[in-house]
Amino acid sequence: DSSCLSTTELSGSPFSGSSIPGAVTSYTGVMKVTFTSDGSGTADGFAASYVSSISNCPLSGGVLTSLSGSITDGPTPYSNLLYCYWIIAPSGATSVTLSFSSFSTELYFDKVRVYSCPDSSCLSTTELSGSPFSGSSIPGAVTSYTGVMKVTFTSDGSGTADGFAASYVPLISNCPLTGSVLTSMSG
Repeated sequence: DSSCLSTTELSGSPFSGSSIPGAVTSYTGVMKVTFTSDGSGTADGFAASYVSSISNCPLSGGVLTSLSGSITDGPTPYSNLLYCYWIIAPSGATSVTLSFSSFSTELYFDKVRVYSCPDSSCLSTTELSGSPFSGSSIPGAVTSYTGVMKVTFTSDGSGTADGFAASYVPLISNCPLTGSVLTSMSG
């Protein structure tokens, strides 16, 4: 949200002193930069520049709730400086499995990451085993056992490849008390 009422400090910040920090990337589409001085001394200050990217990934930024579906980075080859994300949250799902049908990204630099989330806001995430994925080997299936999954795709400023395509399927449980802890000796 562009109001920046809720913020997360990016890795490596805050910055101070005379060393020039490396690039900082926000993958939310919004970045708030603040400068604070304590008044006890002065220095030359700072200058910074920014580059932004616009996602052209189909369905990026949405919550996918259908009982099956697919995601892709879009037309091949994908663009530089992409940030795309998909939240997969089929109603009633107890798990979601993502399977890749094609995969080709710039090795080490352009990555697909897969996370498990407790709910469809995905404000809290846990990166799943094996993630991130990059290169030309098709990754094995990845499963979130919370019923909600977030997938992100980022590309750097140089070099691209054909990208990826993946499909997802949930496991829907109709069993009463699934996921509950039973504490009674009978019931």
